[in-house]
Amino acid sequence: MGRLVGASRGLAVAYAVLAAVLWGTLGVVYRWGEALGASGEWMAAGRPLVPALVAVGLWLSGRGGPSRWSLAVGVILGVFVPVYLWAVRAAGAAVASILLYTAPVWVALASGLAGDRAGVGGLALAGLGSVGAALVAAGEGLGGPGGVGALLGLLSGLLYAAYILAARAAARRGASPVEVGVHSQPVAAVVALALLKPGRPPGVLDAALMLYTGVATMLVPYTLNAMALRAMEAHRVATISLVEPLTATILAWMLLGESLSPAQILGAALVLASAALAARAG
Repeated sequence: MGRLVGASRGLAVAYAVLAAVLWGTLGVVYRWGEALGASGEWMAAGRPLVPALVAVGLWLSGRGGPSRWSLAVGVILGVFVPVYLWAVRAAGAAVASILLYTAPVWVALASGLAGDRAGVGGLALAGLGSVGAALVAAGEGLGGPGGVGALLGLLSGLLYAAYILAARAAARRGASPVEVGVHSQPVAAVVALALLKPGRPPGVLDAALMLYTGVATMLVPYTLNAMALRAMEAHRVATISLVEPLTATILAWMLLGESLSPAQILGAALVLASAALAARAG
């Protein structure tokens, strides 16, 4: 029995790591795809569009349908998708991914303000993460595109935190994972397309990269993450997910020539440490 439990937890770790690595490729794919002439707008739209097709198929086959929670979560995700693309464009894949991971800190802060057990600890983590985020953002400059990108990266972290809080609220009120995670995608796709406004129909390269972003950065990693959560505590899975910004930073350095200043490296360490502590407290 012990061996089976150990094997199950070992697989859970592998699932969580693979999910994080796949998420970490997103910013690099955006930059690489645009360098090849693909539309960033279509690549970003592919994230909710591909799962939206799955949602429509489930709905037509009678396997659930959208609800008010699907609408709420879908709107948040629909805004998050273009904001993250814009952050990657302006600040780079590494910085955008690091600032995205302020999300657990904002969740801890919201829990503390709401009187949950995070309390003073949540506020302290928010302070630590804010200092780290400020160091990362300051390295981009305040007046140029990098400064705007840093602000967009912080906004993406806030939006992802809002998604986490909305998904938790939905689960506590009886909404199913499919209702929240799948049937929210058509709404997200509509909102994302309205904000992205692709200027032309998708080409062959666009379609191929849309398939990648929809499958490899949405359907597969979220499924793997859900499988990991079946065998391992949520805070451990969330901590393992910090492999995502590490992956993004390494790939951005290797493939795009991006790098961080010493102050930004310190800031990134503070952000990731606060996110890890927030995850363990969750």
